[in-house]
Amino acid sequence: MACKDRDGGVSEVVSALLMVAVVVALAAIAGSMVFGIGLPEEPRTLVVTATRSGDVITFTNHGGMNMDKVAEIRCWIGGVGQGNKDIELETWAGATKTYTSKEAVRVIIVGTFVDGESWIVLDKTV
Repeated sequence: MACKDRDGGVSEVVSALLMVAVVVALAAIAGSMVFGIGLPEEPRTLVVTATRSGDVITFTNHGGMNMDKVAEIRCWIGGVGQGNKDIELETWAGATKTYTSKEAVRVIIVGTFVDGESWIVLDKTV
């Protein structure tokens, strides 16, 4: 008796699985393009802190990866909006500003980027 090669069907199964995988990958790419699902945006990194020492609140810009894309930094006392005190903090790392308050206040720090998008960097009571 002659020995027959029994591995002949393996390559056909593997090639069928590979073709299915390629079709699924292409369908996913085409679907994301059609439905407008894009890659996520690069996260924006901006580090600003507000610390209290006695009656003095100190705002410090520690920098971040996206400092070159920051247009302005506003530190709002009591909340965002008209009627509340806001302090503009410089956009370079190491910039500081102070505010004096005897009572605890809510501080909201908003970073505005050159593309016009604004992000809340910090929201806490100090």
